[in-house]
Amino acid sequence: MNLSIAEIAKAVNGEIINNHDLNIPMIKNIVTDSRKILPDGLFFAIKGEKVDGHDFIPEVIDDGILGVVAQENSVKQIALQDKKAIIIAVRDTIQALLDTAKYYKSLFKNIDKTVAVTGSVGKTTTKEFIYSVLATKFKTTKNEGNFNNEIGLPLTVFSTAEDTEALVLEMGMSGFGEIKRLSETANPNTAAITNIGTSHIEMLGSKEGIKKAKFEILDGMDMNSNIILNADDPLLYSEKNKTGRKEYFFGIKNSDADFTAENIELDYEKNISDFTVKILNGTIITGSRFIIPAAGIHNIYDALPALITGKIYGMSDEEIQAGFNNFQNAKMRQNIYEYYGITIIDDCYNASAESVLAALDVLSGVAEKNRGRKIAVLSDILESGNYSEQIHSETGKAAVEKNIDIIYLSGEKSKVTYDTIEKIKRGAGNCMCRYFGDKSEIAQALYEEVKKGDVILFKASRGMALETVIDDFKYKFIFESMGV
Repeated sequence: MNLSIAEIAKAVNGEIINNHDLNIPMIKNIVTDSRKILPDGLFFAIKGEKVDGHDFIPEVIDDGILGVVAQENSVKQIALQDKKAIIIAVRDTIQALLDTAKYYKSLFKNIDKTVAVTGSVGKTTTKEFIYSVLATKFKTTKNEGNFNNEIGLPLTVFSTAEDTEALVLEMGMSGFGEIKRLSETANPNTAAITNIGTSHIEMLGSKEGIKKAKFEILDGMDMNSNIILNADDPLLYSEKNKTGRKEYFFGIKNSDADFTAENIELDYEKNISDFTVKILNGTIITGSRFIIPAAGIHNIYDALPALITGKIYGMSDEEIQAGFNNFQNAKMRQNIYEYYGITIIDDCYNASAESVLAALDVLSGVAEKNRGRKIAVLSDILESGNYSEQIHSETGKAAVEKNIDIIYLSGEKSKVTYDTIEKIKRGAGNCMCRYFGDKSEIAQALYEEVKKGDVILFKASRGMALETVIDDFKYKFIFESMGV
């Protein structure tokens, strides 16, 4: 990064409110965390739910920050008292951060491929597939981890190298207007919406509301851009020929999809899925079978937008397959591995009604190959709003229907799941189900119960931090081997 204070002030429509000499070093780093001040940096004071960055302005100035962007109603007195740093006053520092990122991205003439990804379920995995495919041919940057919001996405843009040719940006949201602002910042020329589920339904009221929020992704896209949509999702397919962009529909069930996965084979033992792809006119793509290193129908859904993206940007079947070969899923997203003869499926990053059902399918598939018992450790699906009881009840029904052998539950909302399972068990169900008021008790119960060959799924919303149960469970084996 090499931006002047003056051009940043212009980009954010801000006012430099102290009479400082503007002939200062160029800004080379943008920071939002007062604990991570970098040389030649500009600090954006963000007001969050718990912490207000404005409270740390004197501190970052003392630490040598070159400039501060702050909300105009918070900084004028500070600016008058301290001349050691430039102060840019704006109406909204988050919007200013987005505006700076938009301006900075516009300076990159090499980036002619910007892909945005959103959806209720699978957007991170889809992003990783798209990144893996594009990176085989183009210098590609992606946002990492949870950098999919109004702070993380701009920081990703600021970290982009000069020779970057493609950007792959996941866009998350919890309410209306967020994806609109992210899309207007990134100006993608290709976007993918994976599906419309129940994530964040508490904030958005209904699946129609969720669809409306997801389609805000079009707001930052030119009319000659590309939109990739799931034809098997009725809410997405209902938008066919309505987006005003070049549409590419993918699916498995809908025969009218532009790209359809067929002849699917799932190998849970090797953790791979392979399939052929038929184009709408009936032509089989030349590459014969595609293979992805992730087992499960839901992973094929996540891979298809990457295949289409590769085709949009002129990649061959061989290049796309090479990208699939390099795919690595994000941490805590269907990470399958063996530990002391037990297979663990770590899928703790997040959860929705749809992703829990998909995870139970994976558990069943892996256990069938291993010939072991199916054990599910589940906790709450958050942000479910008025649908919470229905969603947790359906989770219980699905677990029994899929013949899960052992189910361990924790979390206030998961009491509904437990009650549902116990009610079914009084009929035809025969699974063992236990509810734990404290999730820390689950690790010991698992340790006493599991046998070699068993498969354990860990699945819950991120806020439940279920990965701590995995850690405690693994420590039990380590301590036992040490005689502790």
